[in-house]
Formats: sequence, structure tokens, C-alpha cells
Amino acid sequence: MNFGLHILAVQTVPQEKGGGLGVPIEIVAAMVLACALLTATVLLLSRYKRRRDAMLLREWSARERMQELCPDGWSARILLYGDGAPLPDDAPSAGERHVCVEWTEYEHDQAGHTDVAVARRMWSRTIAGALRGMLADRELDVELEKIERKVIEDSTEGGETSPPAAGPRGTTDR
Repeated sequence: MNFGLHILAVQTVPQEKGGGLGVPIEIVAAMVLACALLTATVLLLSRYKRRRDAMLLREWSARERMQELCPDGWSARILLYGDGAPLPDDAPSAGERHVCVEWTEYEHDQAGHTDVAVARRMWSRTIAGALRGMLADRELDVELEKIERKVIEDSTEGGETSPPAAGPRGTTDR
């Protein structure tokens, strides 16, 4: 037992008089700095993770929406052009639009063959903007297809889709 007390007495640091910690101020400052850097790193990484998760969520929702809008299939290719890279002829001339999305909608014919129904290219400043533009473009196509079907249905039934633009039929105002 005496041996255990001796080891304990050797390991005990003598306390300073006047209430000091017994640790140099440089070590305390280094520990405070290390804790601050660790906290900043954790906060920055969690912020980056939230932003990355939001980007992935937007990408997956764009994929799901395009699948709803193109039930027979679709494909998209995103192209990024750096400064000084040669751009295609249809690229916009205004400044910062160096992100291109090329998307294709497919349709199946009666024989079961897959053909290209629509192929488009559009430009944006960001990848997220290109995906939003692709979705907006396809949603506009869907609305126009609905209007076209309505016009065809109304014209085959003998009805009119809108009032005449030139006034009542058979009259001339001239």
C-alpha cells in the first residue's frame, strides 16, 4: 500500500499559491483556439451538408416530375462551358450563360418502337436554373398539348372553341 501512495504522490502536481491553475497560459490559449476552430469547422460542414442535401432534393424532384411529364421516357444531358470554350451556334451571346441542358422526350409507336418526340436545348447560368427551365419547358408543352386536344375534340364535334374574332358571321361593316 505504501508503494501505491508513493506513486500517487509522485504524479500529483504541486499547486501554485494564489489560486493559479498550474498550467501555462500558452496551453490554455491553444486549447481555447483549438475548440473555436473545431466548432467553426463543424458549423461550416453542417451548413455545406444542408445545401448539398437541398441540391440533391431538387435534382430528385426534377427527375420525378420529368418522369411524370414524359411517361414513355426521357433523357437529359447537362453541359458546362468554361470561359473561352467554343460555344454552339445557338448559344446566347449575353454573358454568363454557360450551362446547357439538352433534353429529349421519347414516345412509343403502335409497334413498340421508341422514337424521339421532342428534343430541346436551353441555356442557363446555373445547373439548378437549367433543370428548372427544362421542367418549365416540358410543363408548357403539356399545357399546349391539352389545348390542342381540346381544339381537336371541339372541331370534330362541330362546336366552336371561341367566339369569332371578326364579329357576327355574314355581316360586313365596310
